[in-house]
Amino acid sequence: DHHMVPDRHHVESWVADARAQGAATLRTGALFPPATPAFLAAGFGVIDTLSLLEVDHLTVEADASAGNHDQRATRLRRLRPSQLDDAAIVDRHAFPAPWANNAAALHDIVTATPRYRARCVHHDGQMVAFSISGRASTWGYVQRLAVVPSARRRGLARLLVADALDWMRRRNVERVLVNTATDNTAALALYRSLGFMERPERLTILERSLR
Repeated sequence: DHHMVPDRHHVESWVADARAQGAATLRTGALFPPATPAFLAAGFGVIDTLSLLEVDHLTVEADASAGNHDQRATRLRRLRPSQLDDAAIVDRHAFPAPWANNAAALHDIVTATPRYRARCVHHDGQMVAFSISGRASTWGYVQRLAVVPSARRRGLARLLVADALDWMRRRNVERVLVNTATDNTAALALYRSLGFMERPERLTILERSLR
């Protein structure tokens, strides 16, 4: 819930719970600016800053069939829970440490919203790309998008995002949010081409060692 703003006491109680469970390090998700001060006050430090983009979904024409021949011939498959280990391999190749997700983290992403859509692309029997998107009420979220380096520049990322936007439109989603690293020029260009506009605020990811 991006409208939920914790105070320092909330954060300190979460730290205590995590320490009791044996956690060595805590990392937040992408936080909106109003939520950041409570974590800073509880000893967290900023480790990354993200651009936040938004689109009025009703104005976007995200035609999943548009694009080059490779896109039209590409089959999107449902990403099943039993395939999250394979998706984690894709994620690890797509993102440098420490930003890659394992299967457990991907499962958390899938279950973060009441409804979700997860799709993947295979080439020669191997998963090479996937996306996870979710919706809650009239809000939609592009939560994870990963393509292995060897399969980039084929339009797969665009195809996956367009598919997610089409799914959201059919379910009357009004606003869609996505975040990406401020220096990820390829991702920023992709989202802008699909109608996303950058919002003025920046999101932050914070971390604290419990040792």
